[in-house]
Amino acid sequence: MAADIARSSRIGIDSESDGFYVYHEKVCLLQISTAEEDFVIDPLAVQDLSPLGPIFRDPQVEKVFHAGEYDILCLKRDYGFKIVNVFDTMVATRTLGSQHLGLAPLIEENFGFRPSKKLQRANWGKRPLSPEQIQYARLDTHYLLSLRNLLYDKLDAKGLLEDALDEFRRLELLEPNPRVFDPDGFWGLSRARELSPAKRAVLKELYHYREDKSAHLDRAPFRVLSEELLVRLAQAAPSTPEALKAFGGMTPYLYSHFGPELLAVIENGLASPPIEKPPERPSNNRWDGDTLRRYEALRAWRNKQATSRGVNPVVVLATEELRKLAQAPRDAKDPEAWLEVLSEHKRRVYGEQLLELLRMPTPPKKSRRGRRIRAQVRHAG
Repeated sequence: MAADIARSSRIGIDSESDGFYVYHEKVCLLQISTAEEDFVIDPLAVQDLSPLGPIFRDPQVEKVFHAGEYDILCLKRDYGFKIVNVFDTMVATRTLGSQHLGLAPLIEENFGFRPSKKLQRANWGKRPLSPEQIQYARLDTHYLLSLRNLLYDKLDAKGLLEDALDEFRRLELLEPNPRVFDPDGFWGLSRARELSPAKRAVLKELYHYREDKSAHLDRAPFRVLSEELLVRLAQAAPSTPEALKAFGGMTPYLYSHFGPELLAVIENGLASPPIEKPPERPSNNRWDGDTLRRYEALRAWRNKQATSRGVNPVVVLATEELRKLAQAPRDAKDPEAWLEVLSEHKRRVYGEQLLELLRMPTPPKKSRRGRRIRAQVRHAG
């Protein structure tokens, strides 16, 4: 199969993982389409995928994904593949200014067929796979090459090809980050801050217990104990088997598998020192008032550019790039260093305008907007 694929100058790629079901996520299916054939590969049965490595790193073979960031990270994480010469149909569609980025509507719009998405949340790690699952997976790459050709021509006609290629190069450079458990992550649970200090200590113990149990069982944490149940258990802190059995949401399954351990965890939490407030995080004042106002000015400039070019604002600058530009040290000896966070293409197209904007005095403070802007900066995608 790898030998057949290697003769193609362009291949469509997709993958299916099981992160919605397990703790230790893995690629469970790999789909590859050439102009002539569709292949569906089961990595749980064919565990050595190394024959595909040379194809992924061959610059003469274009790899076509749709919303491929996650797929690229998973393939690098599980197999160490180097992936070059990427084309992403979702990125191309976004660059063209469309608001409809899903693969199914794009296939329907261009080829008159709308694939079903009812298996989107299927457990791809479960075997055997049904014929319906295999057909669903096959169709995820079957149209990619034809779609790519249509989008390439549109990008070229509108003078947006270089913008798309620039984002494709960014995707090639992505590297997976190891999963790191935040021991204070319980603060992010809904209503955690409404608990008393003593009950927060219980919640922390429950939160750590769920993480350990999830890793041991290889099950997604929310499939072990829901966040809502964790908070309610911390608040009520049932101390007897009878009270725990009768607790709302404590199903017979949960009690039989975790009941005695949960009682011990709750007891340990009640005996722990109360937790008064979140831990202090290192602060470097990167989001002081001046930085926030620079960010707002940069965002206004980006929106104006996007409107004039008829593209999505993230095509001009990604939100993370806005953040880095706003946070660039003001005492840099060479202002050009402010632009080092940008690609060569973006420095060439926008560099002079951005330097002019960044050299300007910080815009005057606007009343009562800092907190709202800060929230937008932290949560913008």
